[in-house]
Amino acid sequence: MSRGINENISYKGRVFHVQTEERGRERPALVCTLFYGGVILSEERLSYDDADVSSGRFQEMLSGIHNQMIENLRNGLYDDKINALPGTGEPVGASGAADPLAILFRTHLLPSLSRDLETELSEQEVLTISEKIPLLKGASEKDRYLLLCAEIYSLIKDRCDMEVFKKFVKRWSSELRFRPDVPGNGPR
Repeated sequence: MSRGINENISYKGRVFHVQTEERGRERPALVCTLFYGGVILSEERLSYDDADVSSGRFQEMLSGIHNQMIENLRNGLYDDKINALPGTGEPVGASGAADPLAILFRTHLLPSLSRDLETELSEQEVLTISEKIPLLKGASEKDRYLLLCAEIYSLIKDRCDMEVFKKFVKRWSSELRFRPDVPGNGPR
C-alpha cells in the first residue's frame, strides 16, 4: 500500500511538484502540497482514522486528494498565486534554452529539502539561489551541481547539520540518473 505520491506536473510551460503524504499515526492526516520553485502554492489536509486504513479506503483518499490538487492546478485555481511569484518565467541559460540545473533545483532539490530535511527555504532564498544558478560556472555539470548544493547549504547551515546535508547531496546524486547537459533529461 502506497503511503505517499510525488509527481511533477507540467502546466502552461512550467513544472510543478505535487507531494501527497501521510503524517503518521500520531497525526492521522493526509497532506497534499503544491510546489513551484520550492515555494508552497497550496496545501490541503484530509483527516482519516484507523478504520479508513484497514478498509482500503486510505488509498482512495490518498489518490483523491492528490488528483484533486492536480485538477485544481490545471483548472487555473492557482494562476493568481503563480503569476504573483517573482521570477516565474522559465529559467534560461546562456543559449536561451531552459537551464537543466535550475529545473533540477525547482523540481527535485527544493521538494526534497522540505520533505526529507524538513527545511523550508523562504521565497527570497529561493529567488536568491535561482538568480545565482546561471552564474554558477564549473568545469562540468557535476561541478555546477556541487556549487548549487554549496549555495543551498550556505542558506540552511543554521537549520541543518552539515553531515546530514552531505548525505542528502550524495543521495540526490545517485537518485537523479540524468545528464543535465542533454535538454529534456531530468530526474526520474
